[in-house]
Amino acid sequence: MLVIDGAYGEGGGQILRSALSLAMLTGRAFRLVNLRARRSRPGLRPQHLACVKGAARLSGAETEGVEKGSLELVFRPGPLRAGAYTLDIGTAGSTALLFQTLYLPLAVAGGGRLILRGGTHVPRSPCFHYLAEVFWPVVKAMGLSGKLELRRYGFYPHGGGEIRAEIAPLKTLSGLELSSPLRTRKPLVFSVITADLPSHIRTRQARRAESLLREAGLEPEFRLETVKSSSPGTFVGVVGAEGAARMGYFALGARGKPAEKVAEEAVRPYLEGMRLAASVDEFLADQLLLPAALAQGRTLFRTPRLSRHLLTNVWVIRQFLPEVKVEIRGREGQPGEVEIHGLGLL
Repeated sequence: MLVIDGAYGEGGGQILRSALSLAMLTGRAFRLVNLRARRSRPGLRPQHLACVKGAARLSGAETEGVEKGSLELVFRPGPLRAGAYTLDIGTAGSTALLFQTLYLPLAVAGGGRLILRGGTHVPRSPCFHYLAEVFWPVVKAMGLSGKLELRRYGFYPHGGGEIRAEIAPLKTLSGLELSSPLRTRKPLVFSVITADLPSHIRTRQARRAESLLREAGLEPEFRLETVKSSSPGTFVGVVGAEGAARMGYFALGARGKPAEKVAEEAVRPYLEGMRLAASVDEFLADQLLLPAALAQGRTLFRTPRLSRHLLTNVWVIRQFLPEVKVEIRGREGQPGEVEIHGLGLL
């Protein structure tokens, strides 16, 4: 049984999520100790419990330590099972992170449906629009197939959102070369507010985003929406697409935060990524590691920042797949290039 130190590197929940996905895909059991040791509230939180329970259902796994606050977990996967799964986090925990734990094992199992309830647009995690507009198109280019649907918005703190994913059986998974900088001149901008907030917030967000992007010589296109949710919320997103390449940044509103600042928090890192000649954003760089390691052939991309999150994820993948070849050119916190020669296991 693999023993994995949850205090390694960034020491957060990604170690658990990657370990669960890899255990299901390889059939290897693991014991995770020092779970989320570097977080202010270490151990399993509701979001992580949902990931473990979902993975256990999908793989018929035997588990130990699956309780709130647990610092140690044992996971022994069984055969993967296709089908329909409904999982409710019970809080505003991220449905996107739960989805990213389960999507690839479910595709390998033969496909099925995921109905996930919780937060859809919450801090410190990809929002649904990032999944749908940035992440999913890229993994579809690698061989995944299916449809993502936002059925109900869920902002912090009440959550109450719901996403539905139809995942087709995986036939083959291929590496993807994204070496050219993303240079699109027409990024897509989202400015969204909930119905209980003044409409001028949505307008101010959009105007500030437009001003910054046009100053940089870009010609943005806009989607302005007012939506329903059990908690008030706003967000701004900027997405660039060029072929299979994607780069996207999203920022959430908060009480006391000016609408203009929300726009700046999304637009400025997007412009920085373009300035640094990146082909993917730093979050997508992290999220592509697992499918790339299992795919047939080479995956190559350039990121504006080699995050500790990414480096930790590489370490977790090597625990399960020590023969995988990952070459990282650059230093932590700086722009860099990642080259992965997949093992062709899927």
